[in-house]
Amino acid sequence: MDELEPGDRSLTSALRAVAEDDRTRGASAAVEARLLAEVGAIARARRNRTRVVMVAAAALVFVALAMPVWRSSTREVADLDSDGVTGGVEAARREVTTDFFPLMYSGVPAPGGQLVRLQVPRAALATFGVTSFGTAGDRSATVMAEVVVGNDGLARAVRFVRAVGINEQQEQKQ
Repeated sequence: MDELEPGDRSLTSALRAVAEDDRTRGASAAVEARLLAEVGAIARARRNRTRVVMVAAAALVFVALAMPVWRSSTREVADLDSDGVTGGVEAARREVTTDFFPLMYSGVPAPGGQLVRLQVPRAALATFGVTSFGTAGDRSATVMAEVVVGNDGLARAVRFVRAVGINEQQEQKQ
């Protein structure tokens, strides 16, 4: 069985000739140039995508680090000047707040959330047992409240906010 028949020998020699012929041939110069250009374009596109992702990640990290610093610096300016008294427009905007009151869903875990400021009816104060919050001359039907809302949209806690005027601040210091 090791011996080849005459038809098998001619087929084997023909296949060897084709293989030898293929070894000496290569792609034409035009095909090779187009192929190299395409491979280079794919590599450039990949590098550009990587750069864009890196710049976007750096921008995200910068914003994440800068936002708390910016928020705290703007709040400090509005809180106190060198005399310990707010000055100018900031003085009229100084605020007094109650403690946070937990709401129905306060026990549900919330990985994050936002503080939302809104006007609520003055009757909401009595709901939480707040009897003396506001000035004697304040007869408005609504009060300002800050509500902690979780990422799931559920309200977790509320506190009430009241602006303190310049005269009232000076009375409190005396």
